[in-house]
Amino acid sequence: MNRRNVLKTFSAGVLPVAFNQYAGAVDSKPWLTLAVQQYSFNRQLRAGELTIADFPKTVVEGTGIKYLEYFNGHMEEKAGDAPFFKELRKITDDLGATNTMMLCRSQFALDSKDPAIRAKSIESYRPWLDAMRTLGGICIRVDVREPGDAEEQKKYATEGLQALTKVASDEYELSIVVENHGNHSSNGAWVADVMKAVDMEACGTLPDFQNFKEYDPYQGVQEMMPWAKIVCAKSKHFDEKGNETNVDYRRMLKIVKDSGYRGLIGIEFEGHKISPIEGINATKRLIETVMSELA
Repeated sequence: MNRRNVLKTFSAGVLPVAFNQYAGAVDSKPWLTLAVQQYSFNRQLRAGELTIADFPKTVVEGTGIKYLEYFNGHMEEKAGDAPFFKELRKITDDLGATNTMMLCRSQFALDSKDPAIRAKSIESYRPWLDAMRTLGGICIRVDVREPGDAEEQKKYATEGLQALTKVASDEYELSIVVENHGNHSSNGAWVADVMKAVDMEACGTLPDFQNFKEYDPYQGVQEMMPWAKIVCAKSKHFDEKGNETNVDYRRMLKIVKDSGYRGLIGIEFEGHKISPIEGINATKRLIETVMSELA
């Protein structure tokens, strides 16, 4: 299966066994495949206690999870550094790990009302599209969270996403995903309207369990799931029974499963009372427990 066919399969919310042709092996039985988001190590990376090159081995040895997500905010100086990403790909390949996606930010708003700024935004994402292609992943996440009138911003977000998705798909054979990540994008119905307007196979969503601000998170995830390419299982704190205290994972994962989604779920631990590895493993245990209950 070539990368373009893989993208089509992911657009349908299905993780293909043939994904391993360019990235790594996938167990075809579980309906969710666990990944780890690099941002889980945000404090360690910013303090210099961990490097990007250390991240894959740290995750694989510490959690047993072999699907890896990245964040360009920890390596913005590496934009355009092809040798760096080739070496990172070798590190992950040697571990038998798979690179899946990258959270990307830009100083230029993709949903700006100014077409010139939207064009600059698209150009600013090119180095990261190239990096993700080298790493063997499937997509990058971008933001559409400019303030302003909600209906007007739908129009600008649609135009920006359509233009960027065409570049990502045609030139890099990658997809674009939108996360609920502030302002109007933290409204599930708004994101759904944008997805309907964009109407492109290679453009989807990244529902984050805990990024909805004042919006009902269960409603928001349900509204975003029809376009989900990857799901973000954010976690921060656990009680003595192993349940995440900010979100009902049983209720949330039932929404995910009932949507028909089959694919990657990235663990993003943002707690402070335990180490990232402990937090990731606690989230892993909770997801696996609920998956078993919902089987």
